[in-house]
Amino acid sequence: MKKIGAVALTALLAGSAWTPFAVQANEDVIQMESEEVKDASDFMRATGVITNIENRDNDLMVTVENEEGLITIFRIQDKTLLFNSGTTEEIQPADLKKDMKVEAYYDKNKPMILIYPAQITPELFFVIDEEKPGSVKVGKFDEDFLSLDKELKLNIGEETTIVNQQGEKINKGDLSGKELAVFYSITTRSLPPQTPPDKIVALDPLTDEGTNEEEGEETPEIPETQDIPNSVVKMIANDHYMKDGVKMIPLRKVAEELGYTVVSQPKVNGAILTKENRSFTITRGELTYGFNKSLQKFEAAPELHEWNKTYVSEDFLKALLGE
Repeated sequence: MKKIGAVALTALLAGSAWTPFAVQANEDVIQMESEEVKDASDFMRATGVITNIENRDNDLMVTVENEEGLITIFRIQDKTLLFNSGTTEEIQPADLKKDMKVEAYYDKNKPMILIYPAQITPELFFVIDEEKPGSVKVGKFDEDFLSLDKELKLNIGEETTIVNQQGEKINKGDLSGKELAVFYSITTRSLPPQTPPDKIVALDPLTDEGTNEEEGEETPEIPETQDIPNSVVKMIANDHYMKDGVKMIPLRKVAEELGYTVVSQPKVNGAILTKENRSFTITRGELTYGFNKSLQKFEAAPELHEWNKTYVSEDFLKALLGE
């Protein structure tokens, strides 16, 4: 089995790449102090249908379109792990065909260059087998094998195949502290659902920079994009996440870097951003926001993320830049 390595992640300048806010711009804990946000996975998930495949520079470039019509080009390399979701077996790049439904998982901590269509090198790439139904869960689990997002409980038995990333058989005890790729076909109707997994692949850890520890590849320099200051490009590359195919960026950090004053409005779950004669009024959970005396619309509603930081959809960057 191949090994996971570093990836070159890319994303859209305005909008999203795929592939998971309303404002409380004050990054201090004002509300939801008891809310515990767990880092349930080191990967972002993207789904869609293959629309084109071509060879380029010894890599396979797979174009995928999701349900919203967003296009992403996945660069399949030798280090990319390819699986069939139903058979749980590893497949080859040559097995990929147009019109296949796929799921891709890529390192969420790797810097993303802002271009469109996004070009992403995934660590994991699954073909959804429509003849042999099967599901895949990639995530972290606690000592009781409950996923940290509370969505799936594993009941590992003797019939469960357990291997490491290199395809070598390992024991149940070796799964501790590992992110897992879990193949399963049935679940209970309980909350959370429980499953006797068919196969578990224990993934090698990634470094904080998003590279495989044994690869040690350097993070590529991110070029300045159009009128966006390089400092903002780097800031977004290192602090963002995807939500339903929309890239979410930190409101306060980006706005203040662009010279805005950000005033939190905790009573209304919002914030006011001002700079010279420009003023934005943003409310958590609302798709619309105020700009001076007009109403504008986010691609995705602002929301609170980890450490009680407010994130907004990346299309708002255009508004901040005055475009």
